Amino acid sequence: MTPNSAEVLESDATETAPADNPPAMPKLPLKYRIAIAAVKAITWLKGRGGAVMLAIVLVASVATAVTVYFVQYRPDQQTDATATEEARAAAADGAVAVLTYGPDTLDQDLTAAQSHLTGNFLNYYTKFAQEVVAPAAKDKAVKTNADVVRSAVSEMHPDSAKVLLYINQTTTSNDKPDPTMASSSVLATMSKVDGNWLISSFDPV
Repeated sequence: MTPNSAEVLESDATETAPADNPPAMPKLPLKYRIAIAAVKAITWLKGRGGAVMLAIVLVASVATAVTVYFVQYRPDQQTDATATEEARAAAADGAVAVLTYGPDTLDQDLTAAQSHLTGNFLNYYTKFAQEVVAPAAKDKAVKTNADVVRSAVSEMHPDSAKVLLYINQTTTSNDKPDPTMASSSVLATMSKVDGNWLISSFDPV
């Protein structure tokens, strides 16, 4: 948890390729890459007649295909459009949970927020909620409501992601009963834990 994360909570309380480089060719599907490798092997062996050599090349082709699958194809599957959308939606839902609470539903609100967090940020938020959020909500009737108006994934990996969030937040209290609105942008770092995307860092940008 970095000091910047505290700023977010306390407020309510690709590299471009050179132009002269040719565009990269689109990646062929796995089945076509395997087929091309097999055709090349058969062409090379044609006219040479060697069963042992053919067997060796076929084994090598299978090993290459397996390597391609685990090194390239599987990570691509794990970072496809569906996975990207899951990470983005989880970040947006988590941000709303962290920045929304009220005196009448405080315990439920804090529990809901914690369910979206992991790692050091979960530890930090738990302490911050007990020492700052809960007293403010109970003693001054502070109530906040957050809404993510825009969000986008800026970095995506099979088990981690970074999501940029634009947030509007309204706050009321005994001292200021009229709603006040604040806007902020936050970079949420997401970690995949037991199949669920959770916020592991929450920093203003």
